[in-house]
Amino acid sequence: MLPALIGISGHEVGAEEEAAIRRLQPAGFILFSRNIDSVEQVRGLTESLRKLCLHHPVIAVDQEGGRVVRTASLGLNLPSPASLARLGSVGGIVELGAVTALALRYLGVNLNFAPVLDICHDPSAANALPGRCWGDNAQDVISRGGVYASNLRRGGVQSCGKHFPGMGRALADPHFSLPVIGLDERELFKTDLLPFLALCPALSSIMSAHIMLPQIDPDYPATLSERVIRGLLRDRLGFRGVVFTDDLCMGAITTQYSPDDAAFLSLKAGCDLPLICHDPLPWLDGLASRQESLNAYDRWDSFKRVEKLSDSLCFPFPEKASLWDSCLRRAEALCRLEEDGREKLPSSPVQKY
Repeated sequence: MLPALIGISGHEVGAEEEAAIRRLQPAGFILFSRNIDSVEQVRGLTESLRKLCLHHPVIAVDQEGGRVVRTASLGLNLPSPASLARLGSVGGIVELGAVTALALRYLGVNLNFAPVLDICHDPSAANALPGRCWGDNAQDVISRGGVYASNLRRGGVQSCGKHFPGMGRALADPHFSLPVIGLDERELFKTDLLPFLALCPALSSIMSAHIMLPQIDPDYPATLSERVIRGLLRDRLGFRGVVFTDDLCMGAITTQYSPDDAAFLSLKAGCDLPLICHDPLPWLDGLASRQESLNAYDRWDSFKRVEKLSDSLCFPFPEKASLWDSCLRRAEALCRLEEDGREKLPSSPVQKY
């Protein structure tokens, strides 16, 4: 099994993609809006991806609500975490997790890259986070993000906390460039790390942030840093679940590294499944050829973590139109909870994928 999650180019698996998947057996896949056209088509796509794999693959999506919703073309929209947080609606948060899980499981998706556990230090910052955070302090993020994640899991879809070790102080958008955050480890433990510290025992996976923390590692971004992933997350927080990278095709990484080089460095740092979301095929053989140079014990340890996650993944519900109609009705009712006049947020590619 190739330790990577890859993107698919369109509504169906292409011939080249199929050949590469059969040969390399990636651990899983991530879907974007480009892969979603109709309910039947998405169910067909996820089923075909499962059939191509000799293992139970991760089939993931970013479905946070608000401006990060990949199912808009199916008529299913969801309110943003920030809007539900402002309303103080615990029932709304419970329902958001439940409806999201129901819809994703019906479509054949088994892992959602949510909740965002970053603290919103500046709601106007152009760092891709406004509207996506559960609060402006650690306790609100812990309580609200924790309720959301537990209801995703209760619905059969695994959750993933992001972006470790906290990207809320970033002033730049990592889709374009690498943000620099000048906090040291002690300062991180006072604020930005607290949601991860509190919730990591319940999370099966965590996603790393594309940020530079020169006070901790002056040489590598957090995603590629052994001091951050193995040192902070594994050793200090004691996290034993799967660590995904954020997309290695983002500008924060590609300005310095090719996707296969970045994926290899992330594995050396202690990540389990690097994400290559856009045009991955040219890079997969390069990554596969370098696996043997990784520490054998670390590779086996990582494989067992991925295997444990794979064993926990749900299968889709049987096809039943009334179930999808129920999702649409419940999502529409949730959207009506949002405050009138949604705030204008800085644009980011995260809402366009």
